[in-house]
Amino acid sequence: MAGPGSELKAAHGAGLSVRGIIKRYAGVPALDGVDATIRPGQILGLVGHNGAGKSTLIKVLSGAVRPDEGTIAIDGRRVSFSGPADAIKAGIATVYQELSLLENLTVTQNVHLGHELTAHGTLRREAMRTRAEAAMERLSLKVDVTRTVASYPVAVRQLMEIAIAIDRQARFLLLDEPTTSLEGEQINDLLALVKSLATKQGIGVGFISHKLDELYRISDRVVALVDGKASIDGPVDSVPRAQLVAAIAGSAEADPARKKNAPVRTPTTAPSIAARHVATPTLEDVSLTAYPGQVLGLYGLIGSGRTEFLRALLGLDPLTGGKLELFGQPYRPTNPAKAAKLGLAYVTEERKASGIVAQLDPRYNVALPILGRFAKAGILNLKNALTNSDQLLDQLRVLGNRKAPVMGLSGGNQQKVVLARALGQNPKVLALDEPTKGVDNGDKVENHRIIRRLAETSGLTVLLVSSEEEEILDVADAVSVFQAGHCDGTRLPVAGLTVADLRQAAWAGEGTGEDIT
Repeated sequence: MAGPGSELKAAHGAGLSVRGIIKRYAGVPALDGVDATIRPGQILGLVGHNGAGKSTLIKVLSGAVRPDEGTIAIDGRRVSFSGPADAIKAGIATVYQELSLLENLTVTQNVHLGHELTAHGTLRREAMRTRAEAAMERLSLKVDVTRTVASYPVAVRQLMEIAIAIDRQARFLLLDEPTTSLEGEQINDLLALVKSLATKQGIGVGFISHKLDELYRISDRVVALVDGKASIDGPVDSVPRAQLVAAIAGSAEADPARKKNAPVRTPTTAPSIAARHVATPTLEDVSLTAYPGQVLGLYGLIGSGRTEFLRALLGLDPLTGGKLELFGQPYRPTNPAKAAKLGLAYVTEERKASGIVAQLDPRYNVALPILGRFAKAGILNLKNALTNSDQLLDQLRVLGNRKAPVMGLSGGNQQKVVLARALGQNPKVLALDEPTKGVDNGDKVENHRIIRRLAETSGLTVLLVSSEEEEILDVADAVSVFQAGHCDGTRLPVAGLTVADLRQAAWAGEGTGEDIT
Protein backbone atom coordinates (compact mmCIF):
# COMPACT_ATOMS: atom_id res chain seq x y z
CA MET A 1 0.00 0.00 0.00
CA ALA A 2 1.34 3.44 -0.95
CA GLY A 3 2.52 5.69 1.88
CA PRO A 4 0.95 9.10 2.62
CA GLY A 5 3.66 10.94 0.70
CA SER A 6 3.52 8.81 -2.44
CA GLU A 7 0.89 10.97 -4.14
CA LEU A 8 2.95 14.11 -3.51
CA LYS A 9 6.13 12.42 -4.79
CA ALA A 10 4.36 11.27 -7.92
CA ALA A 11 3.03 14.76 -8.57
CA HIS A 12 6.34 16.51 -8.04
CA GLY A 13 8.98 13.96 -9.09
CA ALA A 14 12.74 14.55 -8.94
CA GLY A 15 14.07 18.06 -8.61
CA LEU A 16 12.84 21.35 -7.17
CA SER A 17 9.19 21.80 -8.03
CA VAL A 18 6.12 23.88 -7.32
CA ARG A 19 2.51 22.87 -7.82
CA GLY A 20 -0.51 25.17 -7.76
CA ILE A 21 1.45 28.16 -6.43
CA ILE A 22 -0.67 31.23 -5.79
CA LYS A 23 0.68 34.50 -4.46
CA ARG A 24 -1.50 37.58 -4.12
CA TYR A 25 -0.61 41.20 -3.45
CA ALA A 26 -3.51 43.41 -2.32
CA GLY A 27 -5.85 40.71 -3.56
CA VAL A 28 -4.33 40.64 -7.06
CA PRO A 29 -2.57 37.36 -8.00
CA ALA A 30 1.07 37.74 -9.05
CA LEU A 31 1.15 33.94 -9.41
CA ASP A 32 -2.07 32.12 -10.21
CA GLY A 33 -1.74 28.34 -9.92
CA VAL A 34 1.79 27.92 -11.32
CA ASP A 35 3.39 24.48 -11.83
CA ALA A 36 7.11 24.22 -12.66
CA THR A 37 10.04 21.87 -12.06
CA ILE A 38 13.80 22.44 -12.08
CA ARG A 39 15.45 19.06 -12.56
CA PRO A 40 19.04 18.16 -11.58
CA GLY A 41 21.45 18.65 -14.47
CA GLN A 42 18.95 20.68 -16.50
CA ILE A 43 18.30 24.36 -17.16
CA LEU A 44 14.74 25.65 -16.97
CA GLY A 45 14.31 28.91 -18.86
CA LEU A 46 11.73 31.27 -17.35
CA VAL A 47 10.36 33.92 -19.64
CA GLY A 48 7.49 36.41 -19.60
CA HIS A 49 6.49 40.04 -19.98
CA ASN A 50 7.12 42.73 -17.36
CA GLY A 51 5.09 41.80 -14.27
CA ALA A 52 4.27 38.30 -15.49
CA GLY A 53 5.40 36.74 -12.21
CA LYS A 54 8.92 35.50 -13.02
CA SER A 55 10.70 37.25 -10.16
CA THR A 56 7.88 36.38 -7.75
CA LEU A 57 8.29 32.69 -8.61
CA ILE A 58 12.04 32.93 -7.99
CA LYS A 59 11.36 34.60 -4.62
CA VAL A 60 8.97 31.80 -3.66
CA LEU A 61 11.55 29.15 -4.55
CA SER A 62 14.30 31.03 -2.70
CA GLY A 63 12.27 31.45 0.49
CA ALA A 64 12.10 35.24 0.18
CA VAL A 65 8.31 35.13 -0.32
CA ARG A 66 5.80 32.68 1.17
CA PRO A 67 3.05 31.54 -1.20
CA ASP A 68 -0.61 31.87 -0.24
CA GLU A 69 -1.44 28.47 -1.69
CA GLY A 70 0.33 25.52 -3.34
CA THR A 71 3.24 23.25 -2.50
CA ILE A 72 7.02 23.29 -2.89
CA ALA A 73 8.92 20.02 -2.96
CA ILE A 74 12.47 18.75 -3.36
CA ASP A 75 12.65 15.25 -4.88
CA GLY A 76 8.98 14.74 -4.02
CA ARG A 77 9.30 15.70 -0.37
CA ARG A 78 7.33 18.76 0.63
CA VAL A 79 9.32 21.66 2.05
CA SER A 80 8.39 25.00 3.59
CA PHE A 81 10.72 27.97 3.96
CA SER A 82 10.40 30.61 6.65
CA GLY A 83 13.11 32.66 4.92
CA PRO A 84 16.07 32.52 2.49
CA ALA A 85 18.29 30.85 5.10
CA ASP A 86 16.01 27.78 5.06
CA ALA A 87 16.21 27.60 1.27
CA ILE A 88 20.00 27.85 1.35
CA LYS A 89 20.15 24.98 3.87
CA ALA A 90 17.95 22.96 1.52
CA GLY A 91 20.47 23.48 -1.30
CA ILE A 92 18.82 26.37 -3.15
CA ALA A 93 20.99 29.39 -4.01
CA THR A 94 19.74 32.55 -5.70
CA VAL A 95 21.58 35.24 -7.63
CA TYR A 96 19.36 38.28 -8.18
CA GLN A 97 19.69 40.91 -10.88
CA GLU A 98 20.71 43.38 -8.16
CA LEU A 99 23.79 41.71 -6.75
CA SER A 100 23.74 41.06 -3.01
CA LEU A 101 27.47 40.99 -2.22
CA LEU A 102 28.59 43.54 0.36
CA GLU A 103 30.90 45.77 -1.62
CA ASN A 104 32.82 47.16 1.37
CA LEU A 105 33.83 43.67 2.54
CA THR A 106 36.54 41.49 1.08
CA VAL A 107 35.85 38.52 -1.15
CA THR A 108 36.82 36.22 1.73
CA GLN A 109 34.41 37.93 4.11
CA ASN A 110 31.59 37.62 1.58
CA VAL A 111 32.26 33.92 1.05
CA HIS A 112 31.96 33.25 4.80
CA LEU A 113 29.29 35.79 5.67
CA GLY A 114 27.05 34.22 8.32
CA HIS A 115 29.14 31.05 8.67
CA GLU A 116 32.65 32.18 9.55
CA LEU A 117 35.27 29.60 10.49
CA THR A 118 36.31 29.90 14.13
CA ALA A 119 38.39 28.13 16.74
CA HIS A 120 38.00 28.95 20.43
CA GLY A 121 36.10 32.12 19.55
CA THR A 122 38.77 33.37 17.13
CA LEU A 123 38.43 33.68 13.37
CA ARG A 124 40.49 31.16 11.40
CA ARG A 125 41.57 33.79 8.88
CA GLU A 126 44.05 31.66 6.95
CA ALA A 127 41.56 28.81 6.57
CA MET A 128 38.91 31.25 5.44
CA ARG A 129 41.23 32.77 2.85
CA THR A 130 42.17 29.33 1.53
CA ARG A 131 38.54 28.30 1.23
CA ALA A 132 37.64 31.55 -0.54
CA GLU A 133 40.45 31.03 -3.05
CA ALA A 134 39.26 27.49 -3.69
CA ALA A 135 35.69 28.74 -4.23
CA MET A 136 36.84 31.29 -6.80
CA GLU A 137 39.22 28.89 -8.55
CA ARG A 138 36.38 26.40 -8.92
CA LEU A 139 34.97 28.80 -11.53
CA SER A 140 38.44 29.74 -12.86
CA LEU A 141 38.23 33.16 -11.24
CA LYS A 142 41.67 34.63 -10.73
CA VAL A 143 41.01 37.21 -8.00
CA ASP A 144 42.72 38.45 -4.88
CA VAL A 145 40.30 37.37 -2.15
CA THR A 146 41.78 39.87 0.31
CA ARG A 147 40.52 42.80 -1.79
CA THR A 148 37.09 44.33 -1.41
CA VAL A 149 34.32 43.29 -3.77
CA ALA A 150 33.95 46.93 -4.85
CA SER A 151 37.38 46.79 -6.49
CA TYR A 152 36.14 44.33 -9.13
CA PRO A 153 33.94 45.01 -12.19
CA VAL A 154 30.29 43.91 -12.35
CA ALA A 155 31.01 40.91 -14.57
CA VAL A 156 33.46 39.50 -12.01
CA ARG A 157 31.05 40.15 -9.13
CA GLN A 158 28.35 38.23 -10.98
CA LEU A 159 30.64 35.21 -11.17
CA MET A 160 31.62 35.68 -7.52
CA GLU A 161 27.95 35.38 -6.51
CA ILE A 162 27.67 32.11 -8.40
CA ALA A 163 30.96 30.84 -6.98
CA ILE A 164 29.73 31.52 -3.43
CA ALA A 165 26.45 29.73 -4.19
CA ILE A 166 28.32 26.67 -5.44
CA ASP A 167 30.63 26.76 -2.41
CA ARG A 168 27.55 26.44 -0.22
CA GLN A 169 26.76 23.08 -1.82
CA ALA A 170 23.86 24.35 -3.86
CA ARG A 171 21.91 21.67 -5.73
CA PHE A 172 19.71 24.25 -7.40
CA LEU A 173 20.78 27.64 -8.71
CA LEU A 174 18.25 30.41 -9.44
CA LEU A 175 19.47 33.20 -11.73
CA ASP A 176 17.36 36.34 -12.20
CA GLU A 177 18.39 38.23 -15.37
CA PRO A 178 22.09 37.46 -14.80
CA THR A 179 23.36 39.02 -18.05
CA THR A 180 21.61 42.41 -17.83
CA SER A 181 24.77 44.25 -16.77
CA LEU A 182 27.13 42.24 -18.97
CA GLU A 183 28.15 42.60 -22.60
CA GLY A 184 29.84 40.71 -25.43
CA GLU A 185 32.18 37.98 -24.33
CA GLN A 186 31.16 38.44 -20.69
CA ILE A 187 27.71 37.14 -21.62
CA ASN A 188 29.12 34.22 -23.61
CA ASP A 189 31.41 33.28 -20.73
CA LEU A 190 28.57 33.35 -18.20
CA LEU A 191 26.25 31.28 -20.39
CA ALA A 192 28.98 28.70 -20.97
CA LEU A 193 29.59 28.53 -17.22
CA VAL A 194 25.90 28.03 -16.43
CA LYS A 195 25.65 25.28 -19.05
CA SER A 196 28.71 23.58 -17.58
CA LEU A 197 27.33 23.73 -14.04
CA ALA A 198 24.25 21.87 -15.23
CA THR A 199 25.82 19.29 -17.53
CA LYS A 200 29.05 18.57 -15.64
CA GLN A 201 28.08 19.16 -12.00
CA GLY A 202 24.44 18.10 -12.16
CA ILE A 203 23.12 21.39 -10.76
CA GLY A 204 19.53 22.27 -11.60
CA VAL A 205 19.26 25.84 -12.87
CA GLY A 206 16.30 28.21 -13.06
CA PHE A 207 17.28 30.90 -15.57
CA ILE A 208 15.21 34.07 -16.00
CA SER A 209 16.01 36.11 -19.09
CA HIS A 210 14.12 38.38 -21.44
CA LYS A 211 16.68 37.57 -24.15
CA LEU A 212 15.29 34.70 -26.18
CA ASP A 213 18.62 33.92 -27.82
CA GLU A 214 20.09 33.20 -24.37
CA LEU A 215 17.18 30.93 -23.41
CA TYR A 216 17.36 28.97 -26.63
CA ARG A 217 21.14 28.62 -26.38
CA ILE A 218 21.30 26.98 -22.96
CA SER A 219 17.85 25.89 -21.74
CA ASP A 220 16.52 22.34 -21.74
CA ARG A 221 12.95 23.36 -21.00
CA VAL A 222 11.10 26.67 -21.12
CA VAL A 223 8.20 27.99 -19.07
CA ALA A 224 6.40 31.10 -20.30
CA LEU A 225 4.53 33.04 -17.63
CA VAL A 226 1.67 35.29 -18.71
CA ASP A 227 -0.23 37.28 -16.09
CA GLY A 228 0.85 34.89 -13.33
CA LYS A 229 0.03 31.69 -15.20
CA ALA A 230 2.26 29.20 -17.04
CA SER A 231 1.01 29.32 -20.61
CA ILE A 232 3.84 27.19 -22.05
CA ASP A 233 5.89 24.45 -20.40
CA GLY A 234 7.87 22.14 -22.64
CA PRO A 235 11.25 21.11 -24.08
CA VAL A 236 12.86 24.17 -25.60
CA ASP A 237 13.49 22.46 -28.94
CA SER A 238 9.77 21.76 -29.32
CA VAL A 239 8.65 25.37 -28.73
CA PRO A 240 9.06 27.56 -31.84
CA ARG A 241 10.26 31.06 -31.12
CA ALA A 242 7.21 32.62 -32.78
CA GLN A 243 4.92 30.55 -30.53
CA LEU A 244 6.79 31.73 -27.45
CA VAL A 245 6.58 35.40 -28.44
CA ALA A 246 2.86 35.05 -29.19
CA ALA A 247 2.27 33.44 -25.79
CA ILE A 248 4.15 36.19 -23.99
CA ALA A 249 2.29 38.91 -25.86
CA GLY A 250 -1.10 37.43 -24.98
CA SER A 251 -4.38 38.00 -26.74
CA ALA A 252 -5.25 41.44 -28.08
CA GLU A 253 -8.92 40.54 -27.68
CA ALA A 254 -8.56 40.70 -23.90
CA ASP A 255 -7.10 44.20 -23.95
CA PRO A 256 -9.14 47.28 -23.01
CA ALA A 257 -10.49 49.08 -26.08
CA ARG A 258 -10.50 52.50 -24.42
CA LYS A 259 -8.05 54.02 -26.90
CA LYS A 260 -8.82 52.12 -30.08
CA ASN A 261 -10.97 54.95 -31.44
CA ALA A 262 -8.97 57.82 -29.97
CA PRO A 263 -7.72 60.45 -32.44
CA VAL A 264 -4.03 60.46 -33.35
CA ARG A 265 -2.42 63.70 -32.17
CA THR A 266 0.01 64.52 -34.97
CA PRO A 267 2.94 66.74 -33.94
CA THR A 268 2.69 70.20 -35.51
CA THR A 269 6.01 71.61 -34.29
CA ALA A 270 9.67 70.74 -34.65
CA PRO A 271 10.97 68.06 -32.27
CA SER A 272 12.36 69.21 -28.95
CA ILE A 273 14.60 66.12 -28.76
CA ALA A 274 16.11 64.30 -31.71
CA ALA A 275 18.44 61.36 -31.13
CA ARG A 276 20.24 59.80 -34.08
CA HIS A 277 22.19 56.58 -33.62
CA VAL A 278 23.13 57.49 -30.06
CA ALA A 279 25.58 55.13 -28.38
CA THR A 280 26.96 55.00 -24.83
CA PRO A 281 28.83 52.29 -22.89
CA THR A 282 25.41 50.60 -22.41
CA LEU A 283 23.48 51.72 -25.54
CA GLU A 284 24.31 50.52 -29.02
CA ASP A 285 22.11 52.47 -31.43
CA VAL A 286 19.19 54.65 -30.34
CA SER A 287 17.19 56.98 -32.57
CA LEU A 288 13.96 58.74 -31.53
CA THR A 289 12.13 62.06 -31.64
CA ALA A 290 10.02 63.75 -28.98
CA TYR A 291 7.76 66.79 -29.39
CA PRO A 292 6.50 69.69 -27.25
CA GLY A 293 3.06 69.16 -25.74
CA GLN A 294 3.24 65.39 -26.06
CA VAL A 295 4.13 62.37 -23.95
CA LEU A 296 6.50 59.89 -25.59
CA GLY A 297 6.42 56.49 -23.92
CA LEU A 298 9.72 54.59 -23.78
CA TYR A 299 8.83 50.92 -23.55
CA GLY A 300 10.93 47.78 -23.43
CA LEU A 301 12.03 44.88 -21.31
CA ILE A 302 14.37 45.06 -18.33
CA GLY A 303 17.82 46.09 -19.55
CA SER A 304 16.54 47.22 -22.96
CA GLY A 305 18.08 50.69 -22.55
CA ARG A 306 15.16 52.92 -21.58
CA THR A 307 16.64 54.26 -18.34
CA GLU A 308 20.10 54.31 -19.91
CA PHE A 309 18.81 56.69 -22.60
CA LEU A 310 17.51 59.08 -19.93
CA ARG A 311 20.90 58.89 -18.21
CA ALA A 312 22.61 59.80 -21.48
CA LEU A 313 20.20 62.68 -22.02
CA LEU A 314 21.03 64.06 -18.55
CA GLY A 315 24.78 63.66 -19.00
CA LEU A 316 25.09 60.85 -16.45
CA ASP A 317 26.45 58.43 -19.07
CA PRO A 318 28.89 59.68 -21.75
CA LEU A 319 28.02 59.55 -25.45
CA THR A 320 30.37 57.35 -27.46
CA GLY A 321 28.62 57.81 -30.80
CA GLY A 322 25.70 59.40 -32.61
CA LYS A 323 24.13 62.84 -32.26
CA LEU A 324 21.64 64.56 -29.99
CA GLU A 325 19.70 67.74 -30.75
CA LEU A 326 17.81 69.81 -28.19
CA PHE A 327 15.30 72.29 -29.66
CA GLY A 328 17.06 72.12 -33.01
CA GLN A 329 20.55 72.77 -31.63
CA PRO A 330 23.41 70.26 -31.25
CA TYR A 331 23.43 68.95 -27.67
CA ARG A 332 26.30 67.20 -25.95
CA PRO A 333 25.28 66.60 -22.31
CA THR A 334 28.10 66.48 -19.77
CA ASN A 335 26.36 66.57 -16.38
CA PRO A 336 22.86 66.95 -14.88
CA ALA A 337 23.47 70.53 -13.71
CA LYS A 338 24.17 71.74 -17.24
CA ALA A 339 21.25 69.71 -18.56
CA ALA A 340 18.97 71.40 -16.00
CA LYS A 341 20.11 74.86 -17.14
CA LEU A 342 19.08 73.92 -20.68
CA GLY A 343 15.61 72.91 -19.52
CA LEU A 344 15.80 69.19 -18.70
CA ALA A 345 14.43 67.78 -15.45
CA TYR A 346 14.57 64.17 -14.32
CA VAL A 347 12.36 62.19 -11.95
CA THR A 348 14.22 59.09 -10.81
CA GLU A 349 12.75 55.61 -10.47
CA GLU A 350 14.18 55.27 -6.94
CA ARG A 351 12.50 58.19 -5.18
CA LYS A 352 13.47 57.00 -1.68
CA ALA A 353 17.13 56.49 -2.57
CA SER A 354 17.77 59.57 -4.71
CA GLY A 355 14.53 61.50 -5.27
CA ILE A 356 13.79 62.90 -1.83
CA VAL A 357 15.58 63.83 1.39
CA ALA A 358 13.64 61.65 3.80
CA GLN A 359 13.90 63.75 6.97
CA LEU A 360 13.11 67.09 5.35
CA ASP A 361 9.53 68.21 4.94
CA PRO A 362 7.88 68.39 1.47
CA ARG A 363 8.39 72.16 1.13
CA TYR A 364 12.14 71.97 1.73
CA ASN A 365 12.43 69.00 -0.65
CA VAL A 366 10.82 71.05 -3.42
CA ALA A 367 12.94 74.13 -2.70
CA LEU A 368 16.37 72.46 -2.50
CA PRO A 369 17.35 72.51 -6.21
CA ILE A 370 16.34 76.16 -6.69
CA LEU A 371 17.36 77.89 -3.45
CA GLY A 372 19.71 80.16 -5.39
CA ARG A 373 16.71 81.71 -7.09
CA PHE A 374 15.60 83.13 -3.73
CA ALA A 375 18.95 84.48 -2.62
CA LYS A 376 20.15 88.05 -3.02
CA ALA A 377 23.62 89.24 -2.08
CA GLY A 378 24.18 85.83 -0.50
CA ILE A 379 21.12 86.08 1.75
CA LEU A 380 18.37 83.49 1.32
CA ASN A 381 14.74 84.60 1.49
CA LEU A 382 13.46 81.35 2.99
CA LYS A 383 9.88 82.59 3.28
CA ASN A 384 9.63 83.19 -0.47
CA ALA A 385 11.24 79.83 -1.22
CA LEU A 386 8.75 77.94 0.92
CA THR A 387 5.83 79.95 -0.46
CA ASN A 388 6.91 78.91 -3.95
CA SER A 389 7.07 75.28 -2.76
CA ASP A 390 3.55 75.49 -1.37
CA GLN A 391 2.27 76.82 -4.70
CA LEU A 392 3.80 73.87 -6.55
CA LEU A 393 2.47 71.39 -3.99
CA ASP A 394 -0.99 72.97 -4.30
CA GLN A 395 -0.80 72.68 -8.08
CA LEU A 396 -0.23 68.93 -7.76
CA ARG A 397 -2.74 68.55 -4.93
CA VAL A 398 -0.23 67.06 -2.47
CA LEU A 399 -2.05 65.90 0.67
CA GLY A 400 -0.59 65.39 4.13
CA ASN A 401 1.44 67.30 6.68
CA ARG A 402 3.82 69.59 4.80
CA LYS A 403 5.78 70.50 7.92
CA ALA A 404 6.68 66.92 8.88
CA PRO A 405 9.26 64.64 7.23
CA VAL A 406 8.24 63.77 3.68
CA MET A 407 8.47 60.04 4.50
CA GLY A 408 5.24 60.43 6.46
CA LEU A 409 3.30 60.98 3.23
CA SER A 410 1.73 58.19 1.20
CA GLY A 411 3.70 56.78 -1.72
CA GLY A 412 1.57 58.65 -4.21
CA ASN A 413 2.04 61.96 -2.43
CA GLN A 414 5.78 61.38 -2.09
CA GLN A 415 5.88 60.89 -5.86
CA LYS A 416 4.01 64.17 -6.34
CA VAL A 417 6.63 65.90 -4.18
CA VAL A 418 9.39 64.55 -6.44
CA LEU A 419 7.43 65.77 -9.45
CA ALA A 420 6.91 69.21 -7.86
CA ARG A 421 10.64 69.38 -7.21
CA ALA A 422 11.29 68.78 -10.92
CA LEU A 423 8.64 71.29 -12.03
CA GLY A 424 10.13 73.94 -9.76
CA GLN A 425 13.12 73.99 -12.10
CA ASN A 426 10.86 75.31 -14.92
CA PRO A 427 11.79 72.52 -17.33
CA LYS A 428 10.98 72.30 -21.02
CA VAL A 429 11.64 68.55 -21.06
CA LEU A 430 10.51 66.27 -18.23
CA ALA A 431 12.03 62.78 -18.08
CA LEU A 432 10.02 60.40 -15.89
CA ASP A 433 11.43 57.00 -14.95
CA GLU A 434 8.70 54.65 -13.63
CA PRO A 435 6.77 57.61 -12.13
CA THR A 436 4.10 55.51 -10.40
CA LYS A 437 6.30 52.73 -9.03
CA GLY A 438 5.02 51.71 -5.60
CA VAL A 439 1.96 53.97 -5.90
CA ASP A 440 -1.55 52.67 -5.20
CA ASN A 441 -4.19 52.69 -7.94
CA GLY A 442 -6.02 55.81 -6.77
CA ASP A 443 -2.88 57.94 -6.66
CA LYS A 444 -1.68 56.36 -9.90
CA VAL A 445 -4.76 57.59 -11.79
CA GLU A 446 -4.32 61.08 -10.33
CA ASN A 447 -0.63 61.15 -11.29
CA HIS A 448 -1.54 60.09 -14.83
CA ARG A 449 -3.92 63.04 -15.10
CA ILE A 450 -1.20 65.40 -13.86
CA ILE A 451 1.31 64.17 -16.45
CA ARG A 452 -1.21 64.57 -19.29
CA ARG A 453 -2.18 68.04 -18.08
CA LEU A 454 1.45 69.16 -17.92
CA ALA A 455 2.01 68.13 -21.53
CA GLU A 456 -1.22 69.53 -22.92
CA THR A 457 -1.46 72.84 -21.04
CA SER A 458 2.19 73.69 -20.36
CA GLY A 459 3.65 72.47 -23.65
CA LEU A 460 6.15 70.24 -21.85
CA THR A 461 7.90 67.46 -23.68
CA VAL A 462 7.47 64.39 -21.47
CA LEU A 463 9.54 61.23 -21.77
CA LEU A 464 7.81 58.43 -19.87
CA VAL A 465 9.67 55.22 -19.03
CA SER A 466 7.27 52.59 -17.71
CA SER A 467 7.21 48.82 -17.43
CA GLU A 468 3.42 48.88 -17.20
CA GLU A 469 1.81 48.60 -20.62
CA GLU A 470 -1.48 50.02 -19.36
CA GLU A 471 0.32 53.12 -18.07
CA ILE A 472 1.92 53.70 -21.46
CA LEU A 473 -1.44 53.31 -23.20
CA ASP A 474 -3.22 55.59 -20.71
CA VAL A 475 -0.71 58.45 -20.69
CA ALA A 476 1.42 58.52 -23.85
CA ASP A 477 0.65 59.94 -27.30
CA ALA A 478 3.21 57.70 -28.98
CA VAL A 479 5.66 54.94 -28.04
CA SER A 480 9.26 54.20 -28.95
CA VAL A 481 10.24 50.59 -28.27
CA PHE A 482 13.69 49.65 -26.97
CA GLN A 483 15.35 46.27 -27.52
CA ALA A 484 18.77 45.35 -26.12
CA GLY A 485 20.21 48.87 -26.39
CA HIS A 486 18.54 49.63 -29.71
CA CYS A 487 15.66 51.90 -30.77
CA ASP A 488 15.07 52.39 -34.49
CA GLY A 489 13.28 55.73 -34.33
CA THR A 490 9.79 54.40 -35.05
CA ARG A 491 6.99 56.25 -33.23
CA LEU A 492 3.96 54.03 -32.65
CA PRO A 493 0.78 56.12 -32.14
CA VAL A 494 -0.94 54.92 -28.98
CA ALA A 495 -4.39 55.21 -30.58
CA GLY A 496 -5.34 51.65 -31.53
CA LEU A 497 -2.42 49.99 -29.71
CA THR A 498 -3.09 47.15 -27.28
CA VAL A 499 -1.08 45.56 -24.50
CA ALA A 500 -0.44 42.61 -26.81
CA ASP A 501 0.89 44.97 -29.50
CA LEU A 502 3.41 46.47 -27.09
CA ARG A 503 4.61 43.10 -25.83
CA GLN A 504 4.93 41.79 -29.37
CA ALA A 505 7.01 44.82 -30.36
CA ALA A 506 9.29 44.46 -27.33
CA TRP A 507 9.94 40.73 -27.87
CA ALA A 508 10.20 40.71 -31.66
CA GLY A 509 13.57 40.66 -33.35
CA GLU A 510 15.57 38.70 -30.77
CA GLY A 511 18.74 37.19 -32.28
CA THR A 512 19.10 33.49 -32.92
CA GLY A 513 22.41 33.04 -31.13
CA GLU A 514 24.53 29.90 -31.27
CA ASP A 515 24.30 26.70 -29.31
CA ILE A 516 26.68 26.19 -26.40
CA THR A 517 27.73 22.64 -25.85
